[in-house]
Amino acid sequence: MEKIRAVISSGSGIFHYEVEKHKDIAEALTRFQQTDVEAIVILGDRALTTAIFEFIIEKDIFKGADIPLAILPVGDNNIVAGNLGAIRSEPHKVLKTILLHHQKGDLQDKVTEYPLIKLEGVRGVGYLYGLFFCAGEIIKQKNIFKGKISSKGLLFYLRNWLNISLLLKNAYLGAMGKASLENAIRINRNQRGAVVGDFFMVLITTLDKAFWGVSIGQNRRQDKAHFISVEDTPKAVFETGKLMLRGNYDGINHAGNIIAEIQHARIVLQTPFVLDGSYYETDETGELFVTVTDSLKFVTLS
Repeated sequence: MEKIRAVISSGSGIFHYEVEKHKDIAEALTRFQQTDVEAIVILGDRALTTAIFEFIIEKDIFKGADIPLAILPVGDNNIVAGNLGAIRSEPHKVLKTILLHHQKGDLQDKVTEYPLIKLEGVRGVGYLYGLFFCAGEIIKQKNIFKGKISSKGLLFYLRNWLNISLLLKNAYLGAMGKASLENAIRINRNQRGAVVGDFFMVLITTLDKAFWGVSIGQNRRQDKAHFISVEDTPKAVFETGKLMLRGNYDGINHAGNIIAEIQHARIVLQTPFVLDGSYYETDETGELFVTVTDSLKFVTLS
């Protein structure tokens, strides 16, 4: 945080607010809206990011103003930050890039838009907003969600190849074991018939890429989310692994794997799940209702 404060102190026209309690978020966002800021930069853990999404959508705290958000990488936000164009994991360096665009006057040219997904049925909080949801065996590999970000180059591709290869090795060996009822997931997407089984991965996201920069490839309409499911069988894991190593999920067409567009889904599970890189659990019913909701604007970070 000291490096962030140093960057802030060297800049001009920056309104800095450090929140300590949930109610502080509303006050900070209201002040930013009243001062007609060009963008809001977020540095914080999952509670801060999802709470900001909630205040903007549920409370209409910007009162219709279209203020873009910049999400700095802080470990559990790295997948989101990477999708938004970050090429390094150090948040103070990414902040410098944002300030440089502000000084050049082209910050608004760096704005993109994504709809959020809303998860209802989350233990302890009821519901949350985010940009990607993940469940299945893959979430046991916690390093995925805190991996470092770097610019593309030989080391980038070598590290990704190694990470994916190790993941697939562990997943393939695990898929050869006996299925467990405790790990079963029930999926009902777009009110179609429900599917129940063990899954290596269930991914719902409005972002363009998944883990390690693997492109989803599938076209997505603005009011839809990408849906990918991979059954926890050796063949399904192996076939999906080949796509991951290629760097693009597009082309999933083999048994046990699905790629589609959805507007909503009901998911029943007894195991934890991940939203935007952080771990949560369902409430007592075990059922999550996932819907695509309002779009927000985000600052690209490169």
